[in-house]
Amino acid sequence: MNAAAREISAKIVYYGPGLSGKTTSLQRVHATAGNARGELVSLSTEGDRTLFFDYLPLKVEQVRGLTLRLHLYTVPGQVFYDATRKLVLNGADGVVFVADSQPLAMDSNLESMANLETNLAEMGVDPATFPFVIQWNKRDLPGVLPVEALRARLNRHAVPEFPTVASRGEGVLDALKGITRLVVRDLKARQPRTAAARPMDLSAGGSELASRISAAADAPGAPRPAPTPAPQPAPAAGGLPRREVGGLSFARLFPGEGAAVAEVELAIRERAFAPAIRLAARAVEEILAALSTPESEPAARAVLLGLDGREYLRLGRLATRPDGAASEQDALFALHLLVAAKVKAERI
Repeated sequence: MNAAAREISAKIVYYGPGLSGKTTSLQRVHATAGNARGELVSLSTEGDRTLFFDYLPLKVEQVRGLTLRLHLYTVPGQVFYDATRKLVLNGADGVVFVADSQPLAMDSNLESMANLETNLAEMGVDPATFPFVIQWNKRDLPGVLPVEALRARLNRHAVPEFPTVASRGEGVLDALKGITRLVVRDLKARQPRTAAARPMDLSAGGSELASRISAAADAPGAPRPAPTPAPQPAPAAGGLPRREVGGLSFARLFPGEGAAVAEVELAIRERAFAPAIRLAARAVEEILAALSTPESEPAARAVLLGLDGREYLRLGRLATRPDGAASEQDALFALHLLVAAKVKAERI
């Protein structure tokens, strides 16, 4: 809860195996959200699979009371990105599991569901009581398994389920409404009631999508405590304020060695995009310089490390641009390449 901004934020994560339709589902929500949507950020591999996360801040405006802001994420489906899945799942208020309805995908579905339950358990969350729905996706394809067969293997907690065709947007909003209803109820149960509390009015949304979500959700009570003044951070090197990095941070992937990643993330949060790019480029160069290899050229070392040579050269060009030419997308790309370099360096 952000009392100063009069908002309640909820984080919803789309989980499931690779190519099950998680990113497509989020893209469909984004296309329908109208004025309620924020920018959809996607970092993907060459195979068009989501590598880090998609992020959609979805704002449902209220006539009175507080504003409900939904933050929607997806996780990478591939097995070897489990650390990133844990990072994105941390702090989630609800999960939409996107299952592939094709028979050949059953093993992947089972593996991903088991992985989700393991990761939730490690965070002290009981999947049986956690806000959780399932999308049975790709229902338009020939030879898909009956919903009853999918339910018997994958829905042992009897959570709400929704047949979907994400490529056409069918059922996707119904699933979002379903998880929103559960998340709002859970937030209501967790928020203490006070005499000054007023119910959140979910009857008047700021867009068609907001209204459809609002109609499906229960109105929670929400306290309105006085805002606590934020401490003034001391300036750090480069003129950026030094703050405790909280929430989602890829620095957690590198315990004790994630300072460079945290600095880049902080610069992006402060919208200092050009400094963020230069910090990332310098950190990547330091990683390459530490490689014990006969190759003397940094570009050659980047290729040996497993980085895309074109992406490495693009980072170098971005780092030399004037400050005013740097965009948020450029800074996110630089962060992506830095994280990729550190992950690959750890495998050597």
